[in-house]
Amino acid sequence: VQSCVRTITILNKVVKVAAIHKGGALLNALETLREAYLGDDNARVLFRFLLDRASTPYFDMLRGWIQDGTLKDPFSEFMVQESGNMKSQDFCYNLGDGSVDQWSSWYSLKDEHVLNLMKSGNELAGIDGSNMDLAMKIVTTGKYWNATSLCKHRDNRAAQLSSLSSKDGKGDLLSALSYGMGAAEMSRYVDREYEMSSRVLLNIFMRDYRTLDVLAFMKRYFLLDQGDFFVHFLDMAEDELLQEMSKVSRGRVQNWMAVSIQMSGGAGGEEGSPYDFEGPNDTVIDDIASNLTGAFATDSLISHLDALHSGGIDDTEPKTPSRHAYGGASKGLQGMEAFMLDFRTVPFPLSLILSRHSIANYQLMFRHLFFAKHVERRLVGTWLDHQVIKEYQSLRKDLGRTYFLRQRMLHFSQNFVYYILFEVIEPNWLSLKEQLQRKDSENEEQEYSGVECKTVDDVLRKHSEFVQKTLSECLLANRDLIRILTKLMTTCLLFTDQMKLFMETTQIQHEQNKIATESRQKRNRKMYEGLSAAREKKMTDSIKAAQEQRRLQKQRQVEKLQRELNTESYKRMITRFEQVFNSNLSEFMTQLMSDSNSHAHTHLQNLCVRLDYNGFVTRSMNIA
Repeated sequence: VQSCVRTITILNKVVKVAAIHKGGALLNALETLREAYLGDDNARVLFRFLLDRASTPYFDMLRGWIQDGTLKDPFSEFMVQESGNMKSQDFCYNLGDGSVDQWSSWYSLKDEHVLNLMKSGNELAGIDGSNMDLAMKIVTTGKYWNATSLCKHRDNRAAQLSSLSSKDGKGDLLSALSYGMGAAEMSRYVDREYEMSSRVLLNIFMRDYRTLDVLAFMKRYFLLDQGDFFVHFLDMAEDELLQEMSKVSRGRVQNWMAVSIQMSGGAGGEEGSPYDFEGPNDTVIDDIASNLTGAFATDSLISHLDALHSGGIDDTEPKTPSRHAYGGASKGLQGMEAFMLDFRTVPFPLSLILSRHSIANYQLMFRHLFFAKHVERRLVGTWLDHQVIKEYQSLRKDLGRTYFLRQRMLHFSQNFVYYILFEVIEPNWLSLKEQLQRKDSENEEQEYSGVECKTVDDVLRKHSEFVQKTLSECLLANRDLIRILTKLMTTCLLFTDQMKLFMETTQIQHEQNKIATESRQKRNRKMYEGLSAAREKKMTDSIKAAQEQRRLQKQRQVEKLQRELNTESYKRMITRFEQVFNSNLSEFMTQLMSDSNSHAHTHLQNLCVRLDYNGFVTRSMNIA
């Protein structure tokens, strides 16, 4: 009788516990109650029976989840919860879509339904902290299987990897999965399923969707890996992009960008190109390229960075000379400052690595590098204009300060662009490529096996580290340096504008073209006409007269240029540009050396050496 009474007392407590708990929380509560009756054999038998029966639905759900990602939990009793009925299009990057990245929040863990048995498995493995690593591994396993099912262009060979495990004892372990198994045994089983799901999804992601080739595509266009695309595009679109945003024709810019991509070296898929591959999904890069489009930001890069850094960059601060000899009033936001690349859509699973946040970072780097290369291009154009004037030897003294200032600007611009391309982007890219490279790089038909990356999340983490490191080393994370750099670049642009207006005002190029045209016409007439002695003498006299005329024209040009170069307005303009450029460069170098010394940033030290390789800048500006 006492035994029955004790059993009824236990059952009464069980009923009370069951009234307020369900699912995993109920199993944990029963386990806690059982520990209170450890010395009672009848209670031990009773609780074993109750736990075996009560855990059957829970472990059926666990078995289906880690086997193929099936989640059937109508009463919210399982440890995994879906944030919504997601489809592949929910993960796609779409132009203009303001939704957040869904990957990390696709499935979440309900702590109250995590079994104590799983926490014990973490403790046995020596895992400290929240002891939820095994539980998160279970969540991730099912998420990987569901992600695999959403991949539309996968090679069937990748999906067949999961079926191979059924021939290797998986079925026996699957039937043995129950509440009665030990913590260590459950941990081994979860690890096995986790590794299998990781292998399948990683193989699809890296091999079938050519992720490394897609990242090479991003490097080529967003990071301006090769100059042909940039040169072709600006040759056609520069005049349009130099207008204010309200006047820019987006249709024409988009058309020119598409033509530039077709003309660029890698678009044809020549041998050795990173996009030259064959396989069941050789259209992956074509799909990505077809969705590449030109876009325009609503604010300047400096304003955008100001918002990201929460203050500290004032784009209304005077950055450049306020007086110019040849006019040229300041304009609003120009197309050149706002232009960037974007995608209409990025399909799943590539949208995991080209997420909204990732593409936003790529766009920051593109705008930064695009503007820097534009400044370099304009300064090179000024250098070419100056080559025309160098024919006049008597003007070298008057133009000495102008040449010297232009060369210093060009040296700064070219070395800064070189630093970004070859000392930041290229080494970081090679490091990322090495980390993502398959072990057997010669046989791409075999299963992907990474050197360092074992899961898709590993790939995403390595790529995120690459992007963040590149952003930082491009100075985009340093608000003080980027503020001064913007003023330097803007000063260089205004200088090129003034030099262009100077050339137009003096009409040097027009006169040179006119003389060259006349000389070419005379040579052509002499070549194709049969000349008699009289006509030959007449032609000789004509040539001598033309030469005398040209000498007089050059003399008039020299006098005109000398008058222009000796005007107070021109001298004030050059003096002002020198003062502003020297001030900004001194501030930039001081800040650069301070940051490189205080934070031990080797990339900043490299930039210091490149900009001041012989110590001229620091000596001339008395920088300590």
